[in-house]
Amino acid sequence: MRNNDDTKQAAASMARRLRGHTNLDRAEFSATEVGQLYRLRWQIELLFKEWKSHANLHKFDTSMPAIAQAMLWASLIVAIIKRGLAHAAEQVLGIELSTERVAKAARHFLDDILGALSSAGRSLTRAVRDAFEFFRDNARRAHPERDRRTGRLAPGLRPIACLT
Repeated sequence: MRNNDDTKQAAASMARRLRGHTNLDRAEFSATEVGQLYRLRWQIELLFKEWKSHANLHKFDTSMPAIAQAMLWASLIVAIIKRGLAHAAEQVLGIELSTERVAKAARHFLDDILGALSSAGRSLTRAVRDAFEFFRDNARRAHPERDRRTGRLAPGLRPIACLT
């Protein structure tokens, strides 16, 4: 019977030798490229999971297609705003944040930011700064080093825009 160290070594060895099947032409795509494409595909799957889980896509109570479509678009726009704020806050604060935690924390900051956009009362800059400070204190990534190696950052994904 194997001991625990042998089992861990066997699992690590197996993880390095992953086999995949694809219909992509070997002449056009190397195994490394296929692996990178698969990792990117997985990021898309995670994005859809995020939208379904944190954009309230399961709570539509209507039988009218036009209303359902409007609610879907509104939910997706809010999810994109939350993700954009998370990435902007990462850039400004210089720390890695959990987009899931930022999405869940939206009730603490999103109303202020949207209110600042529509009124002259509180400045948008202050509302965004308050949100970023909240993220710094409550939404840090649990395992940033691991994520750079194997998580969402492994395929080299980076934010494409940042608030300055």
